[in-house]
Amino acid sequence: MFENVDFVGGWRLYFSISGILLLAGIIAIALGGLNLGIDFEGGAQFTIAKADHKLGDAEIRAALPGDVAAESVITTLGQNGYEVRTPVISTQKEQSQIRDSLSRASGGEVSVTTVSPAFGQQLRNQALQAVVAALLIIVAFISFRFEFAFALAAMGALVHDILMTIGFYAIVGREVSLVTVVAVLTVLGYSIYDTIIIFDRIRENAPTVGYNRRRFDEMINRSIRQVVRRSIYTSVFTLIPITALLIFGESTLSDFAFALLVGIIAGTYSSIFIASPVLSLYKAWRAGKLRPVRST
Repeated sequence: MFENVDFVGGWRLYFSISGILLLAGIIAIALGGLNLGIDFEGGAQFTIAKADHKLGDAEIRAALPGDVAAESVITTLGQNGYEVRTPVISTQKEQSQIRDSLSRASGGEVSVTTVSPAFGQQLRNQALQAVVAALLIIVAFISFRFEFAFALAAMGALVHDILMTIGFYAIVGREVSLVTVVAVLTVLGYSIYDTIIIFDRIRENAPTVGYNRRRFDEMINRSIRQVVRRSIYTSVFTLIPITALLIFGESTLSDFAFALLVGIIAGTYSSIFIASPVLSLYKAWRAGKLRPVRST
């Protein structure tokens, strides 16, 4: 099945596919499609429990002030629960009025959680720091375990996976929360595991003396063919429960599953079609720079 696939020589096609998808995500982000939740933007979250009758979105919005209703996100929780996320509410009095209004409309118990914009910004910064720290640790480990060329290729694949996941979030308009950050970190771990399997086989098959680009590329292709079925089968069986969680899970679990779904597909693709070609191109570039210049 994969005997005739040139995983290295077809890098222009593979990079073009990723480039188109990444560009679509960047455009969606630039157009404001990245929907940051109250964890990062600040706001209020009203949770309705034990409502005595089923409510539609219109009925819930009717219980909110006009300026708040237009910007609120309403999510159904089980059979008789709802979650209403609103922008920042400036006063405690207005917050109490909204809580009482939702309680009267639903006949249920209403609790409220608030996040200030300053705290949301702090969480956003900490999330970015966590992702950057994870990337740096991964690069350091691969540089020590393999060599810098492998670390550079792995970094390119991981950045590809992060941007792909965030881009698809922006395209479909899903809410970005702390759960999304956890999913992205999980994707990084899964993706690097897949990449390490391929890199380890490349290192085992690599010649110990000299460098020849044609032989090196053939060796990479042979190494990928030896493990590609394992990578694909592992990803497919991992995606089965994730897809079930995406379809049947509640909103928070569904968002988490969506990030994993996109990230694992992107991670499997990048491990095979991005990381290895980047390794080949970097090796060829380094060999060209180190080749002595012949005097005329």
